[in-house]
Amino acid sequence: MDRRTTLKNEILAFVADLDPTVLINESDKASLKSMLDELTTLTPVPEPIRHPDQVEGVWESLFTSFGAKHSDDQPMKHTTTLAVQSFGNFPMVPVHVNEITQEILSETQAYNNVVFVQNEDRSANAIIVVEGNYSEDPEDPKRFQVSFSGVSLNGADGQSDAELREQFGLDPDEPLRKEFRPPALHSDIVYLDEDLRINYGKLGGFYLLRRLDREGYSIAYPAAA
Repeated sequence: MDRRTTLKNEILAFVADLDPTVLINESDKASLKSMLDELTTLTPVPEPIRHPDQVEGVWESLFTSFGAKHSDDQPMKHTTTLAVQSFGNFPMVPVHVNEITQEILSETQAYNNVVFVQNEDRSANAIIVVEGNYSEDPEDPKRFQVSFSGVSLNGADGQSDAELREQFGLDPDEPLRKEFRPPALHSDIVYLDEDLRINYGKLGGFYLLRRLDREGYSIAYPAAA
């Protein structure tokens, strides 16, 4: 077994042993980052922006170190607010994050973050979609310049918009989709293969993602020929 495969298996086993509801300790975080750093040197796709078809798809976050001060001390499954998840566009309403995915489509250069959440008493489910697009950085073939410009809160239990607002403590006239001025962000895809991806973010975060074989929530992918 070659070093890349061995290291990849070690990383996946390491992450699988973590409790997603407990914040990783600094020693384990440093060990994981060291393994990820080594794996990036073995990437089969050193210029991801030139191969958007290989980046396209639905990706599940296996491990996320957010980088931003307001959320870097959080485990994968954590309590946060709608405001944090929406660049401040929704109110400071507590929510529990259960899953974070990313949906990318090369044809439209869509780059959406999809966050599966529950309300404070865990009686209702919703999906936050942060709508974004990526563009190429001509100086760095690993870098995706990302512009997030819209966010929506969507019911996941078949509830009406009115029910969703009530369940999540929103005012009856609160818009469930908002547009905003895109913050200047970028994310470097430093490792990419057929089913695993590593991103390093502008704010110092690092992200391990696994490709999912499922339909997108925010993007309708074309059927395979």
